[in-house]
Amino acid sequence: MGTWDFGSFENDTACDWVYDLKPAKKSLFGKLKFDPFAYPTKAITTVLNANEYIESPECDEAIAAAECIAAAISNPITNLPDEVIAWKKSLKELKPSETLVQQTIDAVNRIRNAEQSEARELWSEGQDDGQVDPQWLASIDDLLSRLSA
Repeated sequence: MGTWDFGSFENDTACDWVYDLKPAKKSLFGKLKFDPFAYPTKAITTVLNANEYIESPECDEAIAAAECIAAAISNPITNLPDEVIAWKKSLKELKPSETLVQQTIDAVNRIRNAEQSEARELWSEGQDDGQVDPQWLASIDDLLSRLSA
């Protein structure tokens, strides 16, 4: 049985995505073995590069990635998964670029506002007035405000 709720990490896709988030590691010479922002960036750019319809799994992964970026700029959600906490700790003083933060904001806005967003479409189903579920919108707006702070 699947999990699906309005929180950023309250769906199976986001939980699966975050499971593959790897903490930053340094080589013997003190250099990073890989870019710790590469994995979140991939989820963000998938949404930004989508020509038309953005499928729900891509939306869920990008929202989870956006939460990682918010955590990296010291504006985390209160109940971060353990994998994100470990990832954030491993960054030490490393921060995402301003460009990545802006791209993240753009991706989340696209998920929130685009008629071609399956996430938005799914969160509109069952609403008597045809509007998007207010809890989901509040969750997304909270994420956007933490990314913009």
